[in-house]
Amino acid sequence: MLIVAKEGFLSVAVLAVLTILSAVIDADFLAFVLLLTLLYCLWFFRNPERIPVERDSLAFIAPIDGEIVAIESESDCVRVSIKTGVFGARLIRSPVQSAVAQSSVLHGIAGAEGYLRQAESISFNGRVTLTLFPNRKPSRFYNIKGGSYLGERLGFFYGGEVALALPKASEIKAAIGAKIKAGESAIGFERS
Repeated sequence: MLIVAKEGFLSVAVLAVLTILSAVIDADFLAFVLLLTLLYCLWFFRNPERIPVERDSLAFIAPIDGEIVAIESESDCVRVSIKTGVFGARLIRSPVQSAVAQSSVLHGIAGAEGYLRQAESISFNGRVTLTLFPNRKPSRFYNIKGGSYLGERLGFFYGGEVALALPKASEIKAAIGAKIKAGESAIGFERS
């Protein structure tokens, strides 16, 4: 397993080379600033290994690191809204075990409010939908045309808000204000 997400490879490599070069030419202050920037870049693009707390086929786990800001019951689903934080890992993980996963993008202006806001969705088996609302930079998805296993890495999210639409008959175990970790924290279960 790689300790850095592939989205960060180029940044980390360039910063490492520049840090070494500035140290070689005795530009100590520049080397120090570049080293701090390199460490921040390594932290931002980190790729932690996560094991789901619940491995039940009916479990829903956190798709992203963050804080649950809302749990709303709608006519056809239960919507769990998650706000990403500054300190969370940025990898998007599968909240469910699924045989079919499809992605779609509703283009807009990332960071704008209302109908212009960009939304990126992934539907799992047609019953669970993960919608990402990026602050500025769009997400990067990996190959998700087939199914996914619980906690699988699906892409990289630079930051924003995430909405997880679960079946109406779901039992939510997490609470508003809960800090959750992608691929690890249980959000709830589907009632059978």
